Amino acid sequence: MIADALDYDRFGVMGGSGGGPHVLACAARLSDRVVRAICAVGLVPYRPPGLDHDAWFDGMDPENVREFTVALEGEEALVPDIERSQAKAEARVAVDPATLFDDFELSDSDRAQLARPELVQIIRESTAEWAANGVYGWADDDLALVQPWGFDVSEITVPVLIRYGITDVLVPRAHGDWLAANVPGCVVKIDDAAGHLGRDPVEEITENMRWIRDGTPPA
Repeated sequence: MIADALDYDRFGVMGGSGGGPHVLACAARLSDRVVRAICAVGLVPYRPPGLDHDAWFDGMDPENVREFTVALEGEEALVPDIERSQAKAEARVAVDPATLFDDFELSDSDRAQLARPELVQIIRESTAEWAANGVYGWADDDLALVQPWGFDVSEITVPVLIRYGITDVLVPRAHGDWLAANVPGCVVKIDDAAGHLGRDPVEEITENMRWIRDGTPPA
């Protein structure tokens, strides 16, 4: 465990999108060590105890629906599908990093975020790197997200901040609403304009660090 290697007995955890469930797992099963947690635009369990099939996909962009539907078929179908997606992504980014999600019907908020110079640079530098050793990590994440998580969010006893945006089509609002209703005692921050990528990274990072450090909730 990274925290052990760094000699951290107590620590905060933060993750977004497909990383959200991993944060919730830490909050549920490492309550003696996790001080506070942040789950931003996180997915919820597929089917009970989470959302049923139709509700899980409701409001999700067709490209994400397609990918998760392939994941439900299993690894043999998913890996070649992701390899094709990765090749397309690398080709697009080589020309213009801001076009990475051109197949998605993103909100105006997310399109604005994708045009930010710092995010363009991150996409340019990372797109090939995340699959430098193959797409199996990506595939493993997809497969895990549509399988039982192995814990229930009702087990969580540490303070959790749940963040999500109303215009998100990658992880739709229903997921955030479910987490807000089911993570015990959570603090909820909903952005009426933001999509999957947030609205103001400086403000959001500042708020997140204040929450992790001393438990101050976002305004």
